[in-house]
Amino acid sequence: MHALRRFLDTSVGRKTVLAITGMSLFGFVVVHLLGNFTLFSGTEALNEYADKLEALGPVLIVAEVGLLVLFVVHMGLALSLNRQSREARPEGYRLRANMGNSTTASRSMLITGLVLGVFLVIHIADFRIKKIMGNPDVADLGQAVVDRITSPIGLVIYLGGIIALGLHLRHALQSAFQTFGLSHPRWTQNVRCASVAIATLITLGFLSIPLYLLFIGQGAAS
Repeated sequence: MHALRRFLDTSVGRKTVLAITGMSLFGFVVVHLLGNFTLFSGTEALNEYADKLEALGPVLIVAEVGLLVLFVVHMGLALSLNRQSREARPEGYRLRANMGNSTTASRSMLITGLVLGVFLVIHIADFRIKKIMGNPDVADLGQAVVDRITSPIGLVIYLGGIIALGLHLRHALQSAFQTFGLSHPRWTQNVRCASVAIATLITLGFLSIPLYLLFIGQGAAS
C-alpha cells in the first residue's frame, strides 16, 4: 500500500495511472459506439440492445460504478498534473512551448476534458437517470435517442461533445502510447499518425449516426 502511495506521489506514477484509466475509458467509448450503431437497424434494435444490458442486473451496476470511478480518477489526475505542470514551468517557458510542437488538441486537453464531463452529465441525465426513475419519456429508449439527437438543441450538444471527444482522443492516445513505452524517436511519427487515425474514425463513427437519422433514417421520415 505504501509502495502504491509513493508511486502515485510521483509524476511518472500519476501519468501511468492516467494512461491506464484513459485507455479503459477509451474501451468503453468503442463499446458504446458499437452499441449506438444498432440505430442503423432502427430504434427497436437499440431497445433490444439496451434490454440485454439491463438483463445483466448487478453486473451492469458494477460496470457503471466502475466507469464512474475511472472517470473521476482520470479527471482528478489530469487536473493534478496540469496544476503541477503550470507551477513547475515559468511563464516564458510555457509561451515558448506553445509555439513549438504543441497542437490545438494538446493545448486544449483540459478544456475538452471538461466539455466531455459536462456532456456526460447531460447524457446520463437525459437517458440513464430517466430510465432508472421510470420516466415515460424514455420508455421507448431508441425513439427517445432519435428525438434527442435530431432536435436542434440536442444535435448541437451532441456535435459539441463528439468534437471535444475527437480532439481529446487525438492527443490522449498519443500520450498514452508514449507512457506505455512507445516513445522512441523512430516510432513518434507512426504513433502520432495512428492516434490521429483512431480519433478520426471514432469521431466519424459517432457523427455518422445523427447524419444518417437526419437525412436517411427516421429523422428524415418524420
